[in-house]
Amino acid sequence: MSHRPNRRIVLLGAGHAHLYTLKRTREFVQRGHEVTAVAPDLFWYSGLATGVLGGFYEPDLDQVDIAALVTQRGGRFVQDSVLGLDPVKRVIRLAAAPPLSYDVLSITLGSEPPGIPGADRNSDRVYSVKPVRRLWELRQHLQQRFAAHADMPLRILVAGAGATGCEIAANIAQLAARARSQISLTVLAAGEEILTQVPRPSVRRVLGALERRGICFRRNSQVTQIAQNEAVLADGSRTSFDVFVNATGLQPARVLSEFGLPTDPGGALMVDQHLRSVAAPEVHGAGDCIWFHGRPLPRVGVYAIRQAPVLFHNLMAAAEGTPPKAFRPQRRYLIIMNLGDETGLAVRGRWYWHGRAAFRLKDWIDRRFLRGYQDAARAPDTGTERPFQP
Repeated sequence: MSHRPNRRIVLLGAGHAHLYTLKRTREFVQRGHEVTAVAPDLFWYSGLATGVLGGFYEPDLDQVDIAALVTQRGGRFVQDSVLGLDPVKRVIRLAAAPPLSYDVLSITLGSEPPGIPGADRNSDRVYSVKPVRRLWELRQHLQQRFAAHADMPLRILVAGAGATGCEIAANIAQLAARARSQISLTVLAAGEEILTQVPRPSVRRVLGALERRGICFRRNSQVTQIAQNEAVLADGSRTSFDVFVNATGLQPARVLSEFGLPTDPGGALMVDQHLRSVAAPEVHGAGDCIWFHGRPLPRVGVYAIRQAPVLFHNLMAAAEGTPPKAFRPQRRYLIIMNLGDETGLAVRGRWYWHGRAAFRLKDWIDRRFLRGYQDAARAPDTGTERPFQP
């Protein structure tokens, strides 16, 4: 055989971009390679996460069993978190398991919201949008509070007025409506602008719909600190809350700073057009945690999903010494916001539409994407995937 046998391939993280490779683990194994996946949890799909929060979906619909997906295809799964990396010795340090060596490494550790001072000391009432599991935990917490304090409006603050913050607020409002509970729900925008990711005419429509459902928006209200049950704003004022949600944006996983590899000023792993580290070509990266070929990409799932087949090809190419492929990001992409009440806002470039049809399209796309991996995780590998072609 022309390839070098028994290369150790490690997939670090259970991001969107790794699902495609995990489903094709058998191809690596049949060619003499070892595959190990490392992740602290199941895969939780961000596309359905706000719908889980709003009570439209149950959590099992939003998950893929990574351990089953890889082990049924001859690979190994290590449930653990990464602490650091030695790119010279090619060794990964894990929180609980022994160090893990690799010949080829792929990193999809995703993103997380910027930290807010004081939030960690109030974890019983402060939630963030990542990891995705936290939105399921937030739903459980809210449902318990609704049941225990049915006669007292719950004060909820959502910090961040982008697409995610507005989706979070919309689905919390829907969860409260399902429980017939009263809430005081406020979205705090750091500046004047709200929903900067979508066309301006659509912003007026979405804000109007959310305000009619009782959601308030406060501009120029950047949160600088959490002090017990109060959010401290940049102007020194304080706002009390019972539940606080951090949706202030996304940044690459902080642990990347412990990897000894080049990162951009924001902490993202710098990769070339082949999704390889600019300093270590045996290390690959995809999804929210990378700075792609000299420019950032929006932190939306569509890029990770489009990178996935290229990443699979290039991991095999790195293991076998064949040419890699370049990833070419598209200029325009479709995003659909779930507004909680079975309506959505679909946006592609300057084009948009708002209504039930947008939500139904999102529901169909998300269920279809997940079903392929969930079915694969429930059943042994059938060998029906098209074989790798160098």
